[in-house]
Amino acid sequence: RHVMFGWLVFWITAYCKGHGLLPDPSVLLDLSQWGPVASLGDSTPISQQRAIVLVAHIHVLFVSIAAAIAPFSFQDKLLLEPGEADDAPAGLFPPMAPGLTKDAEIWNGRVAMVGLICLVAQAVGTKTPILDVVNMWFGSLFY
Repeated sequence: RHVMFGWLVFWITAYCKGHGLLPDPSVLLDLSQWGPVASLGDSTPISQQRAIVLVAHIHVLFVSIAAAIAPFSFQDKLLLEPGEADDAPAGLFPPMAPGLTKDAEIWNGRVAMVGLICLVAQAVGTKTPILDVVNMWFGSLFY
């Protein structure tokens, strides 16, 4: 599920980049205003765009931690209750059953992970930013 959520974040970020909703990456944060939070560990400030992406990642991290510690009643729990039976292992190739099933969820998650690996491999192999690769894969839909 996290990878599928990651794909949604990629699409939203690419849309925002294409429509000018992200700040200019060449504008750096002012160290006198932001202090050491805005630096890379030395006196080099980070860009406004990188600061927004970092804050978004921190938010997603805390939401994930909260979901693991205190999940809603409809979510999967991290730990089993006493006496609760564990699901059988899905195996390498779970059966393909139509509809919204646990097996379909496993297949969707695995395909999303393979897609993410291909995305990162192409971005690294061609030295192209990830958002540009996402945009290219979707036929320049975002920008």
